[in-house]
Amino acid sequence: MTSFLKVDDEFKRTLGYLPDDESLDSQTIARMESSLSAAETFVQNSIGKNDKYYQDEDNKMLYKMACYSIASNWFNHPSTAASSTVAKAVIGQMRGIFDSYEELKNGTTSESGQTNTDD
Repeated sequence: MTSFLKVDDEFKRTLGYLPDDESLDSQTIARMESSLSAAETFVQNSIGKNDKYYQDEDNKMLYKMACYSIASNWFNHPSTAASSTVAKAVIGQMRGIFDSYEELKNGTTSESGQTNTDD
């Protein structure tokens, strides 16, 4: 899996930390990195493997929202966390977009919107 997101000021704020927070030690940063990396893997495995899809400007915001939602849940509740409702909804939406993206990329949709099945 490819990681596209980094622990930055935005992610720290999502978790309730200020960028220069004195309570941010190396272990806390390592937990943030681990949570975010695991969330990216989860989201990519849930949707599909295509690096260009996640880097596409139209998909970046949804991808980030799903990853941040999952990562913050896992970071704040490591022993009991499941995927959040927000993440599940966003992942569902991204699956539909991903399918359309793959069809267009592979040229498997005809002009009428029907999938070509001619072999």
